[in-house]
Amino acid sequence: MQGNVIYTITANCQDCYRCIRNCPVAAIRITGGQAIIVQELCVKCGNCVRECPQRAKTIRSDLDKAKALFNGGAKVVASVAPSFPAMYPGPLALKLPTALRILGFSHVTETAEGAKYVTEKSLGEDYNGAVCTACPVVVNYVEKYRPEFIHTLIPVAGPIIAHGRLLKSLFPEAKVIFIGPCAAKKDEIERPENRGAVDAALTFGELSEWLRSQRVDLDECEEGSFDSFFEVGEARLFPIQGGMLKTAGILNDGLEPEVFHLSGASEVMELFSGSSNFMGKRIEPLFCRDGCIAGPSFESGSTIFERRANLINYARLSHEPEELRNREAVDVEHDFLNEKQEAQLYTEEQITRVFERTGKTDPVYQLNCGACGYDSCRENALAVLRGMAEPEMCIPYMRRLAQQRTDRIMETIPNGIVVVDSDLNMVKMNPAFMKMFMCNNGLLGRRVSYLLNAEGFERLQTGDEEQYESIKSKYGIRYHEILYALRDEGQYVGIYSDISKLKYDTNQLDVIQTQTLQHAREFLEHQVTFAQEMAHFLGKSTAKSEEIAKRIISLYSVEEEEKA
Repeated sequence: MQGNVIYTITANCQDCYRCIRNCPVAAIRITGGQAIIVQELCVKCGNCVRECPQRAKTIRSDLDKAKALFNGGAKVVASVAPSFPAMYPGPLALKLPTALRILGFSHVTETAEGAKYVTEKSLGEDYNGAVCTACPVVVNYVEKYRPEFIHTLIPVAGPIIAHGRLLKSLFPEAKVIFIGPCAAKKDEIERPENRGAVDAALTFGELSEWLRSQRVDLDECEEGSFDSFFEVGEARLFPIQGGMLKTAGILNDGLEPEVFHLSGASEVMELFSGSSNFMGKRIEPLFCRDGCIAGPSFESGSTIFERRANLINYARLSHEPEELRNREAVDVEHDFLNEKQEAQLYTEEQITRVFERTGKTDPVYQLNCGACGYDSCRENALAVLRGMAEPEMCIPYMRRLAQQRTDRIMETIPNGIVVVDSDLNMVKMNPAFMKMFMCNNGLLGRRVSYLLNAEGFERLQTGDEEQYESIKSKYGIRYHEILYALRDEGQYVGIYSDISKLKYDTNQLDVIQTQTLQHAREFLEHQVTFAQEMAHFLGKSTAKSEEIAKRIISLYSVEEEEKA
């Protein structure tokens, strides 16, 4: 319906899936390992913006749009959300009006005036609905996910729309810019039925950016006052849980069975998960946990308790002006739409095919670890079928795949490879090694000296050397041996080339070294390419394989440089 209010900066998105874990409505699609917001499913809560550690999720900036409203000498009025004392605490709250006037606003007002008007309309008139609709995210959620509850919504627009219309009743030619903590307000003013009430909506983050660009320092501004035109009452408490009920003078201590106030996505979703019989009740829901003072544009420099205290202190110190304008009636009635996306049903056979692809047909491998962002492997499989997820999001699956790929390289590399533990017992050998020395896995667990001259391994074991190279003979073959230590793992690796058919001279040894180096580089390229695809999901097996190859290459790098 509206534009993309929240979107992904793809260059910053790095396979972490944290946004999926924290999106209450699973409105994020993984494409090519990147998390893209599906706009028709998004409720604009901004939770992904708050949670993304890479700052890949962002709220659309309307700063240029707001600045353009000042062109041509138009009168521009600021409507500042009542949560501003939580963002600009103490003396800064009193200096904010002055700073906004420096930016060019002709009038600086409080959205709380609209909140007071909405409260009177919502709770003072005889509407059939029971659920207050001041929070646009709650409205979005019901319209998109619980349209069967639309009849429970009180058909009144939000405070931002009411205030915009009140301001334009005073200043018909003026432009109105809202400033607050909410991403959904940008979406709310763009609804067809709301257009024209407010001309632009900025977050507190955008306002701070604007002030910095104009070199307006709040600390250096003088204290000022808002232009008050209409009654506010207790509406400055609107941003905290129960604030609307408090504005209406309704007892909201949690002990009244017909009055509820709640906050947070989980509580809102639970509210609309049961019976829709809310008759006679008054329910005030806020989608952000702890209310608007926890909106997505708030910075993390203060705790929720500090924000709440700053807001309450400001509200207590504020007074109604002696003269108020007569408030003309403005239209705030609101209709709601059924925007639910019909969910496609999938068969057990389709789900099983997804499990087959990720090696999880056996319930033992359905770990439900949540690393992919979904609560269970089944939810992830359904998301794959809907095109919202990718099989590669399963980290246990990718680790198994990485191990298999490493094992495959070990099996096919033409050089013999053996791995021994700290006691020099053989723990792994590849087919080329077994063929070269006519042995099999039955020797695993036995000391390497049972099979080969262990002099090199013993030197590594003493810690005097990190790598060892020699040419030896055994079982009628001559072999080139390269050994090195994996100290962190307490293991030693041996790599062997059969040089029996070559006459041992400098030129032929160069050929051996070149071939071994080439194989090692191919081995490394395989591993690095795969590691890049797997990103940080690979376990120690890949890192180990990279180290093996790198150490092989390092043995010959100096000699190659000398030849060059």
